[in-house]
Amino acid sequence: MERKNHMRKNSKNEKVIRAMAIGISAMLMASSPLTALAAEGEGNSSEGNEDKNITVTPEAGVCDQAEAAAKDADKAVEGAEKSAADVKSEVADQVVAGEAKDTQGKDLSQAVLDANAKVEDKTVEGGSSLKDAESAVENADTALGVAEAKDKLSDAELNKAADAAANAGQTAAEAKDAMQAAQNKVNGQIENIKGGASITDANAAYEEVKTTVDQAQADFDAKLGEYNTAKAAYEEAAKKLADYEKAYEDAVNSADANADAAATELKAAQENAEALAKALEAAKSAVDTSAAGAMDIADKEALTQGDQGLNWKNEDQLFISIMQNYYLPEVLNIKGDTTVVRKQGKDNNTMNYFEVTYTDENGVTQHKYYNFLMDDKDAKGDQKDQDNIVIFEKRLVEINWEKEQETNPDQYVKENGDTITVSEVEKGLKDGTIIAVDGKKVIKNDGTESIIISDNNQKTENGEVDTDVNEATEKESWKLDENGNLIKTVTADVTTITYTDAKFTSTEQYQTEAERDAAAAAKEKDLKDAAGKDVTVTGTEKTDYTYTGNGTYIPTFTKTVNVKDEEVEWKHTDKKTDYGVRTEEEAVAKVTKEQEKALSNKINDDDDLYLIGVSSDLKVTGYTEDHWYDDSDFLVSGTVSATYAKVTKKTVDQSTFGSLWNDIKALFGNGETTNKKLEDAARKAVEADGGIFVSANWDDWKLGKATIRYVAGVSVKTDEKTTAAEAQNAVQDAALAQAKASGATGVYNVKTTDTDTIAHTSYSYEIDYLEKTGETTTNTAVRTETYANAEVLTGQIIQNLNYIQGNIKLTQKDTEYRKFVDDAKALTQKYQKLLQDAQDAQKDVETAQAKVNDLKAEIEALKSNRTSNLGALKELEGKLAVAEQNKKDAEDTLKEILGSLDEAGGELDKVIDRLTPAPTPAAPAGGDSEGAGGSGAGSNAGNADAGATVITPVVLANAPVAQATVVTQNQSAAQGVTQIADEVAPLAANVEEDTQKTAEEAPKAEEAVNIADEAVPLADVAVESEHAKMSWWWWLIILILGATGYEMYKKHNEKKLKAQAENAGDIEE
Repeated sequence: MERKNHMRKNSKNEKVIRAMAIGISAMLMASSPLTALAAEGEGNSSEGNEDKNITVTPEAGVCDQAEAAAKDADKAVEGAEKSAADVKSEVADQVVAGEAKDTQGKDLSQAVLDANAKVEDKTVEGGSSLKDAESAVENADTALGVAEAKDKLSDAELNKAADAAANAGQTAAEAKDAMQAAQNKVNGQIENIKGGASITDANAAYEEVKTTVDQAQADFDAKLGEYNTAKAAYEEAAKKLADYEKAYEDAVNSADANADAAATELKAAQENAEALAKALEAAKSAVDTSAAGAMDIADKEALTQGDQGLNWKNEDQLFISIMQNYYLPEVLNIKGDTTVVRKQGKDNNTMNYFEVTYTDENGVTQHKYYNFLMDDKDAKGDQKDQDNIVIFEKRLVEINWEKEQETNPDQYVKENGDTITVSEVEKGLKDGTIIAVDGKKVIKNDGTESIIISDNNQKTENGEVDTDVNEATEKESWKLDENGNLIKTVTADVTTITYTDAKFTSTEQYQTEAERDAAAAAKEKDLKDAAGKDVTVTGTEKTDYTYTGNGTYIPTFTKTVNVKDEEVEWKHTDKKTDYGVRTEEEAVAKVTKEQEKALSNKINDDDDLYLIGVSSDLKVTGYTEDHWYDDSDFLVSGTVSATYAKVTKKTVDQSTFGSLWNDIKALFGNGETTNKKLEDAARKAVEADGGIFVSANWDDWKLGKATIRYVAGVSVKTDEKTTAAEAQNAVQDAALAQAKASGATGVYNVKTTDTDTIAHTSYSYEIDYLEKTGETTTNTAVRTETYANAEVLTGQIIQNLNYIQGNIKLTQKDTEYRKFVDDAKALTQKYQKLLQDAQDAQKDVETAQAKVNDLKAEIEALKSNRTSNLGALKELEGKLAVAEQNKKDAEDTLKEILGSLDEAGGELDKVIDRLTPAPTPAAPAGGDSEGAGGSGAGSNAGNADAGATVITPVVLANAPVAQATVVTQNQSAAQGVTQIADEVAPLAANVEEDTQKTAEEAPKAEEAVNIADEAVPLADVAVESEHAKMSWWWWLIILILGATGYEMYKKHNEKKLKAQAENAGDIEE
């Protein structure tokens, strides 16, 4: 039946289905949320958007920050333009070519004029224009305004698209649900046909199927129209959104291009502003360099003239500046580096001076000495003020007065102020009454001697110190101490040797005392050779113990079986005929049990092997394929391993058991009949050696022999260990290592029996001695002579002699000096101002650059940060794809509903076949109405005859058949053709009449009946053949129902033909 239903569905008129599918494209999107961007001012309202899962996020003023940045940039560029124009005018008016040159003579003033020409003038090569930059910024601002408007329009269209998509999704979902509900309803109605108690009930149920199918078609068409309207609205909004997004992108790109153009122009302007500033900076630097000296003088003059009273520190700085920047280079023509350093004299007055250092034309370093005084006197010679420096040269002897007054003074002065001539001093130096000490002349008196160091040996807390004075190296010297005493000091070389208590402990251990003593003697010699002394040797010895562990073990071996894809029957159902296990765990357990048992049996069956244990790692690794003749089963794989020991067969006698053998024989001699005591005795002997007793054969005990089977224990001894516990713990590892070395894979029944203790005695030594740890030889004072109250003589030098004599080098009022300073001041001030203005203009340009860069960054942020509505549209399209699938599902369900109409017709046929009564056997084929009889709801039992048949009319509901005309050939020509008009559903009102008429005509079966079928003609069916094959009860139905009955018969034959065709197709397949 499934194949027949399938054929019926495939035979539907595909044109009808294609017509119903025209225009359906997308459905169902209410099942998942969507996030979109709303137009400005719409907020998060869901009004007009039935899909509450779609959130519309507001973007108020997406270009606001960029537009604000554009306005800031415009203002900054405008300010920079004004600053640049002002500087350009200043430079053109004030700078004169040739007034600023570098040390190589390059005209830096002309370079300033050349750089100034490029500012705000694009007619000059390399020129720039901030006005062009300002225009570009304004254009960018305008483009951003356009972008802002397009963004809002795009948001509005996105809202429309979201609403349309939600409507389409909801409509598609409703269509799908409606079709599913209709299909469920049709299925129930078909079941009603199948269970109809009468043909009337079945026909009524069939009409309900038709009504449901027609309503499903109407509902689908209505939802399809709604869906197409929503989709068209979506597509219109989507197209506008794409256009606005493109316009937005173009506007932002335009703003970006204008911002780039402004940045490019600003870069050129910044480079020109920087070039002008650098040119002015270079010119100013040259001016500052050339006038640096004069400006330094001017600065310090201003400082001295503005201070309160006379500040010597400020005057000193002014003097140094005049010397370095004017007097030395301009007056003395001393070029190159010079230094002028103030030197404070002892009295901080007349002895003060300034040292001038320079290199002459021959490369020789020269030193000159100058000083100054404040001297501004009027015509009468009175002091007028103290702002006029008077410079003069200091004599060399005045500079070195302390040295010169001792070596070449005008005279000497005693401490009491008395003077002494140079000749008198020279006489005292010769006779020894005057001593020359530290450049001074000292009159000496009587003195006393004091010993400081002599030879000695002295013990210390941790050693000894020896001291030796070498008299051959003695020398004497004189000095004056802080008390004015004249001291004679005698020095000599003094050697000090330091010895420290030391101890040497040998780290070596010797096996004999003789070895120890020989080593100690050798070390004692080494210490003495190394300047050690007082050596004492002490011998030592110690005893250490080590331990070995003893034990027994049984070597074991492993046999492994690989299990690969062993099939285990899988019980899939509760049927008694379905055998096997239900879970993977049961499958693994089953194979494990079988494999371990098999392997255990294999080991146990071998007399030479003793089974210790079995293990496995099996698991389900796959499944067999499921076939129609057999369902899938478990596949188990892995390994099963058995651990075993080798059995020893041995014939034993008295020598094997020793004294135990007599006990065994005694058991037999006493008539013992049990084997347990015998086996216990044998087991005791085997287990004493760490083995396992297996079995024993005592049949030949009378001969003093017995055969036993056992697993032999093996003895093992560990390496030496530091503790007994460590030795005992090492037995397991030693047994395993020994077993593996002999070819086994493991050990079993490891036992520790005892430990052995091993003594180790060794010898060593210690040495106490004095170790030489230091030796120093220094030349130091060993004794002194002191002359108290010695008298020191002092020489004298006259200071500032050139000033006193009127030898003046320069004053601040000199004409050439004043011109040198004042001209430099004017030039440096001019370039200072020009440079400052140019740098300010450059900063303004750089500020404008920064603002334009901010603008570019904001535009870039628009590109990278703004979420394009095309992304949201893409998401909406994904939702529409879901709706399209729902629409298709609804369409497919509708096809199935339409196909159900044929299925309902087929079920109706079956019900009619089932409910149509079988023919009465006693009725003759050619009997008349009087001779016919039967039983039924309309018969009268009191009037029934033995051979009579009464036909009970069957009332049917409307059946889906076309009008038909029945023609009988036994009618006379005069009567013509009789037509029986069958509307949609002939009912029982005319049934009795028609029945009587047809009953009278029925006996004329030999005549052909021609049934005209306008709606569904049966192709090439001969009336005679059809008549010959038609069963009598079909004739009965046709006679009762007329054209409707014949239509039912014709449909019955059509289904037969289809079933035959399908069966033929099955055979071919």
